[in-house]
Amino acid sequence: MSGDTSDSSSYFDGREPNELIRALVEKRPGTDGKITLGLHFIDLESNKVFIKAMPPDAPSCSTAVSCGNHVYVIGGIRENDATPFGFDAVNDIFQLDLKDLERGWRKTTSMLFPRAFPHVLATEGKIYVFECMGSESFGEVYDISGDIWEPLSPPPEAIDICVPVLDSSRSRILVHCHASDTLYAYYYDRKSWVCLEQKFCYWSDSAAIVDDVLYTFIYKCSLEAYNLLDKKHLPVKWSSEFPVAPPPESTLYRLGNGKLILGWVNHLHRGFECIRFNIWSNEQGGIHAAAEHQSAITVPYPEDISKIWFF
Repeated sequence: MSGDTSDSSSYFDGREPNELIRALVEKRPGTDGKITLGLHFIDLESNKVFIKAMPPDAPSCSTAVSCGNHVYVIGGIRENDATPFGFDAVNDIFQLDLKDLERGWRKTTSMLFPRAFPHVLATEGKIYVFECMGSESFGEVYDISGDIWEPLSPPPEAIDICVPVLDSSRSRILVHCHASDTLYAYYYDRKSWVCLEQKFCYWSDSAAIVDDVLYTFIYKCSLEAYNLLDKKHLPVKWSSEFPVAPPPESTLYRLGNGKLILGWVNHLHRGFECIRFNIWSNEQGGIHAAAEHQSAITVPYPEDISKIWFF
């Protein structure tokens, strides 16, 4: 796969491709000792990487999310030697309009609470931010058109959540509790919580929904499937052996065309790697999965990249 790198100034004037992966990257400290962030777009249709610089004030440990034609960089940390850990979480928000790149990044209305590495989802013109790393508040929601942040009602029990998953067809967000293995749904249209399962053990920090089935990737190439309509687990059968052994931190993506890919960073070979695969229901009431290629697709990254976070 080509490692072409192009500026994104004219790329987003047209249609956004179905197979687009977005990433925040952290570059190694320069001669001034400062760490800088970058925004990358990996187009798996044209086999190219498009790069757009981050705002100079964007903090480390922030999270990015796309909503419509905009990308938002949310939260993060700044150095503060006066604190026990040497840093403070921030509530800064930066916005980039992909259809008006010449305008550049601008700072928008700040969150109600500082958050480092927050879990973030966007849907129907709103951005949902969940706690991470000990924030004072469980979560909050940003109404983009109204330019206002409001607290998010907490679930019935205190939970330590892993990465939430958007179930847009049912106007809800799925949240899993690590401590009790409880699976909750937050219905954002009526602002209420519902417990879906008391014991839902098959979860990781990587999950996606396709055709009413929740898929989670478990280490050592185990793909778990859960039917959200019937509320039951489905057996998954692979048509062939998985071509590679993805690392534990691999991320499962739902592409715009309904397919899934499993992506990860190969630190040894300095690149983003992924496997695209098809999934469908079989005659036995389970799920059949088949990888589309015999080896991982690779997108090389520059040598100065030290960390990558996908969104």
